Formats: sequence, C-alpha cells, structure tokens
Amino acid sequence: MAKGENIYKRKDGRWEGRYPKGRKADGSIHYGYIYARSYRAVKEQLIDKKAQKSFGYVGVVKEFYGTFGDWANIWLADIMAPTIKESTYASYSSKLQLYVLPWLEKRSLKKITSLDIDKLVKRLSESLAASSIHIVFRIVKSCFEAARERGYIYMNPCERTSLPRINKQKVQALSRSQQKAVEAESMKSIKGLPILLALETGMRIGEICALKWEDIDFETAVLNVRRTKQRITMPSSTEQRTKVIETTPKTDNAVRSIPLSAKIKKALLHWMKQATSEYVVTSNQHSVEPRTVSYRFERIKHKLGLDKVSFHALRHTFATRCVELGVNIAAVSSLLGHSSIKLTLDTYTNSFLEEQRAAIDKLAFI
Repeated sequence: MAKGENIYKRKDGRWEGRYPKGRKADGSIHYGYIYARSYRAVKEQLIDKKAQKSFGYVGVVKEFYGTFGDWANIWLADIMAPTIKESTYASYSSKLQLYVLPWLEKRSLKKITSLDIDKLVKRLSESLAASSIHIVFRIVKSCFEAARERGYIYMNPCERTSLPRINKQKVQALSRSQQKAVEAESMKSIKGLPILLALETGMRIGEICALKWEDIDFETAVLNVRRTKQRITMPSSTEQRTKVIETTPKTDNAVRSIPLSAKIKKALLHWMKQATSEYVVTSNQHSVEPRTVSYRFERIKHKLGLDKVSFHALRHTFATRCVELGVNIAAVSSLLGHSSIKLTLDTYTNSFLEEQRAAIDKLAFI
C-alpha cells in the first residue's frame, strides 16, 4: 500500500522508501532504500537524503549547505504538503513568494541570524498590517524550526523577534433597523438569498457558497455545514494564477449543525421549488464563488447607503443579535463554528457589555 511519493508499506509491516542515488553505467537510475516501522520515520529519512544529495553531507553530522530558498522549497513540498490542505499550501507558498523570498531566498540557511529576521519584520511593517505580519512570521518560524529539528541549524533565528502589536478592530454589526432594510431588499430576488443566510445562520461566505440542498433537513429545520469554497492563489510556477476549490471547513468545529429560523426556512423552501442545481446559491445553474456573492451584496448595500459594511459584518450581526437575546456564549460559539469559546469572547467583548451590566445590577439586590 502506497502512502506518499516512493513510500510503500511492505507485507512484513515495515515501510519502505526509495530515493535516487545516482546513474548506472547504462544511464538508468540507481536507487537507494530506507526501511522503518513507521511511514513518518521513512519520510524523515528521505527528506534528509534529499537535502544531503543536493547540498552536501559531511561525516555523520547533518549539514545543509543550501540557501533559505532551497530549504523553504523542501519544507513546503516534502514536509508540509502531505499534511495540510491545498488552500493552506497555496497560502503558505504565496506568502513566502511575496514577502519572504525576495529578502532571504539567496541567503545561506545556516547564516541567517535574529538580526536578519528583525530586518525582515521591519520591512514587512512598511506595507502590511500587524495581523498579516504575525501570519507571515508564523510561517517563517515554522520553516526554520523544521530545519532546527533536523539538525541543519543550531537555533531558530525567529525565537527572540519582537512583533508589532495587533490592535483588534471593533466588531461592526448592523443595527436592527439596518438589518431590517437589508433583509427587505434581499428578499426581492434569489440573489439576496446568501445575504439572508448569513444574517439568519451566521455562516461564513465560503460555507454559504458550498451549501447544497442535501445539507438542509426541512423536517427537523436543521442546516448542516459540511464544506466551504474559496479562491486560492496558485504557485508562481503554474500558468493559472488562481482557482476556486471546495474543501472541508477551516476547523473541526466549523463542521456543525445550525437550526433554521422560520424566516429563513420559508425563504429556502420557496427558492428550492425553482432550483435547477444541487447547490443552494447559484448563477445560471452553476454554483458561485465568494467574490460573486460579495458583488451581489455590494449592489444591495450601495442601494441602502451602507457602503462601509462588509459581508462578514452579516455574520457579526447574527452573533450580536444572539448575544442581545441572551443566548448562552457556548451556544453562540458552536453556532458560529469557532475553534474555542475564548475566540468568541475575544471577538464579541463589546456585545456582552449590556449583559454584564445587567449582571452587576442584579448584585445590588443580594
């Protein structure tokens, strides 16, 4: 049974890995073989062999003579690619190409210091928001850590780097009157259905685009979030710049069931009678991608004078209304598909102010 490139499980239970060692006299490839009790052990040794073959090997001590660019390619293609989703791989690749390799690609991996990383962060600060810098830095740090774990460098140069502080933006939700106006406008056409779904379920835009009729149980009035859709940036080596993919939600918690309100159930039943696709949100019988839904919302919000409101604000509006109605925070977190209750609390701190004030007022009567 194969699991990964040139790695197979043998009948005796061991894993076997094959790698090219050189060429025979007749020009054919001469292969070397590695055996271990686990796939991971074989994979790690194959990575070592690839690094040693390309960049030199001295005695029994691991040495890597390549550049950061050389190592980043090995790290991304051989270590990360088998364990992460295609969308995550595309994100890592794009960020390395845009923000890191222009400065570090040709530098020797072993000679990059903490000062070099400090300079990189300073350069990034000239064009990126603090939150984006943190994301890029985590990728770079993971890349160096993988090299350290394999003995190619003695210390991760990212360990002592100071990052700019992230100033969390206040969550902007629609007021009740604004929400009613958006709902009224959205109910005029099927193109407004994704806006209604966001307001009534708190689903992310990608989850709405990937929603199928089979995901909705009208008897129990429950909607199941099982997948998401997004446009990803392709590696620079390919001719295609971007592509739309459908994949599992961003976290395990994002796979969830959401009860339907009477309002959204009625709207869904109405539009299902006219459906010609397995997808709920469509254009000419084909499923749509997030930017198409965003464009539809742009037209509605411009008509209502809400130009500064993003589609994501609809999700915030759903959460805010839940909080205002006294819904338990754990339930709100579950409905949103957050990875933790802490994330929900951190995101909607201001929304809980009235609830907290009411709790304090009750203490006065004890």
